[in-house]
Amino acid sequence: MKLRIQHKTRYTYDDFVFLEPHYLNFCPQHRSYLQVEEFDLKVSPLPDGLFPLLNIENALQYQCWFDRTVNSLEINALIKVNTAKFNPFGFFIDMDILRMNSHEHFGYLDIEHPISSEIEDVLLPFLSVPPNELLTPVNKILQLINQNWSYSARYTEDIHEPSDCFKKKSGSCRDLSWMMIIMLRYLKIPARFVGGYAFNPELGEGHELHAWVEFLAPGAGWIGVDPSAGVFTNETYIPIAASKDPKKTLPVYGSYRGSVSSRLEAEVKITEY
Repeated sequence: MKLRIQHKTRYTYDDFVFLEPHYLNFCPQHRSYLQVEEFDLKVSPLPDGLFPLLNIENALQYQCWFDRTVNSLEINALIKVNTAKFNPFGFFIDMDILRMNSHEHFGYLDIEHPISSEIEDVLLPFLSVPPNELLTPVNKILQLINQNWSYSARYTEDIHEPSDCFKKKSGSCRDLSWMMIIMLRYLKIPARFVGGYAFNPELGEGHELHAWVEFLAPGAGWIGVDPSAGVFTNETYIPIAASKDPKKTLPVYGSYRGSVSSRLEAEVKITEY
């Protein structure tokens, strides 16, 4: 399947501001089923520096900076990818790999704030599941969230705390994904946050920019799951950033000096070609 992705992001500031270095996540990450055929990134106004780097997740990212003040920042990305169908369940758990790599989780088990007793109660039955059966709690938690929490689109960069999302029984794709990540980490299953694009013409516009979860399956690597849809991710998911920290998966992240307000506009169009 060949997809053409047009992604426009624009920040408008109430006055001229000095932007600290910004980091741009627009280039699709390497996956076995995904081939990037074209990638073009334009930044306006023209930055004084735009440096392609390989980040700690081994993914292409751009560092952008200005030596002058600006009152807007616009990024336009054009991406063409070719994806191939694959079986998201075509792997097995290798316990030898688990024993060798048990010390290499690099923060993917971190939980910064204590989880609520309500979440603990839900997870209690899974605490006794042996590591070689980790797909059981992963799939049950995936279905639990999908069936009992409603998805609500929210076009802001904030993310709700898992305990708040749990109580509200609803959340954006980012909220539901972060809640699932914390649940998996509580069960000692390494998990990270993924931001990118999802192509599903049946959902209509507004669902293209998406977030989901990847958990670390010993011997199989990072496996994607989408709590908003209740599925293991397939070739229709195009990741652009993955991190233990959700903030670092935003298409654009950085800060600016000053107390003025800013407004964000984003538009994503995905078409087959």
